[in-house]
Amino acid sequence: MLEAEDGPPAFKAYLFDDHRHAIRPSSETLEAILERLGGRRDTVRFRVDGDHLHGTREIAEPHAFDVTLSLARNTRRHQWRFSETEGRVELAPEAIENAGIVSGEAGPGAIEVTIDAPGEVRLDAERVVNVRPRFPGVVRELRKRLGDPVRGGETLALVHSNESLTNYAIVASMAGTVVARDAALGQSVDHESLLYTVADLSRVWVDFPIYPQSVGQIRTGQRVRVRSESGPPLAAVGTIRYVGPLLEQDTRVSYGRVVLDNHERRWQPGLYVTASVTIERVDVAVAVPEEAIVRMPDGPAVFRAEGNRFEPQPVVIGRSDGLRTEIVQGLESGARVVVKNAFLLKAELGKSEAGHEH
Repeated sequence: MLEAEDGPPAFKAYLFDDHRHAIRPSSETLEAILERLGGRRDTVRFRVDGDHLHGTREIAEPHAFDVTLSLARNTRRHQWRFSETEGRVELAPEAIENAGIVSGEAGPGAIEVTIDAPGEVRLDAERVVNVRPRFPGVVRELRKRLGDPVRGGETLALVHSNESLTNYAIVASMAGTVVARDAALGQSVDHESLLYTVADLSRVWVDFPIYPQSVGQIRTGQRVRVRSESGPPLAAVGTIRYVGPLLEQDTRVSYGRVVLDNHERRWQPGLYVTASVTIERVDVAVAVPEEAIVRMPDGPAVFRAEGNRFEPQPVVIGRSDGLRTEIVQGLESGARVVVKNAFLLKAELGKSEAGHEH
């Protein structure tokens, strides 16, 4: 039998004769071979402990295995087989397919250690033009509306000059999109008056704060993953092009900037985002997708997989970048684990009567 008592789980064996009378062990030797999912085998040897034989090694989780017992007594050898299935889940192949449960191999991988910061999409200030009149006059015609595309050299407005008493054209100095129209027909304007703002939206900035505790860790050239915080899910990868050299006096923060391609117009200026800055990239011996990790009552675990059989394997996790997680203890490289929809197996396990009492 498998017992925990006040210590770690271990096997205890009691001997009986053909008449079911207890036999006090003396010179008998007992060995147990535990066969686990994935072809793993544990060997357990026993020592005499008063009226029984006691396993000399802890039985690690999960407690699901096929057991072969070999007893040598009085020059004779006896053998028995039985199974422990505590915590094991078996599903029909069609149930696995319908649930979308997918298995894969744990193995070496790269983990990106990141710092997350809130950010905002902004216009690329190097690609923004404020359109103003050359001479004082009156606005006679406005040819572009908010959001209209603009070609370089295209006429945006006509202004009636106060000096020449003729109309002259206001032309765009670059291609882009009208992001602001500040003038009105009939308005008197001079060279300080703002008529239009034209911006090239094919590229945008993402600005994010750098707090004092992160100063020195965030530098230009580092990889940044940007994801939207509202609306349709958006994600992109860029590099830091600028890091502010000073902390602002009032807020005590500096700022970093990522430049993103926006030819598809997915990133709208004003959108709030999260910027995940990769400050370190480390190679680890065993890693699994973050989705493979399930939170069990006793801590994190993954589900080992073999055919249509699954069982939770407690693990010690290390670093994570939100996509992959390092496994420090509990799982060997090459082990097959559930990498998608593992939470469904956790729910299925909860329905079963497999308890955790020893």
